[in-house]
Amino acid sequence: MRRREVVRFLGAALALPFLPRGAEAAIQLGEQIHLRLGDVPFRTLNPDQQRLVTQIAEMIIPETDTPGATSVKVPQFIDLILTEWMSDEEKAAFLAGLSDIDVQTAAMGSPRFVELTEVKRGEFLTGLDAKRPQKAGAVHAFERIKALTVYGYFTSKPVQQDILKTQMFFNGYDGNVPFTPQV
Repeated sequence: MRRREVVRFLGAALALPFLPRGAEAAIQLGEQIHLRLGDVPFRTLNPDQQRLVTQIAEMIIPETDTPGATSVKVPQFIDLILTEWMSDEEKAAFLAGLSDIDVQTAAMGSPRFVELTEVKRGEFLTGLDAKRPQKAGAVHAFERIKALTVYGYFTSKPVQQDILKTQMFFNGYDGNVPFTPQV
């Protein structure tokens, strides 16, 4: 897979207002953010918000025979974007939307989204997805989580190397290697 094909997967994430407009710049930013994650603690999301974002991200890209969103640190990626790249207004709208998700799930008989059954969580997110786009509330937060999950997932090193088979992270220069022309 080539870098241009990765852009196709990123889709809506490239429309986020706090990301560079150019596809190459957005991919490079994603790569740089992943390199900085390491063991950086969550700085914006509190523990309940971390569980909520993690649950939703893992529902969007679950662990199968390939890594899921949690395995490639998408929740930490989202937190770093919130902390360093979103404007104060965008961050406030996102965090208010996370709270609204739990407020809306109370109508389904659970005080928190993460405590709903898997089926109910799926139904709830499907309902939010059908109401897009919105500039505030639960729908807005879900829309952002969805876009940032895809963005964070496809710009992660494990996905680039092991799933997409692209080399977006270069491990240095290997000079003086044999050259065999392809016929």
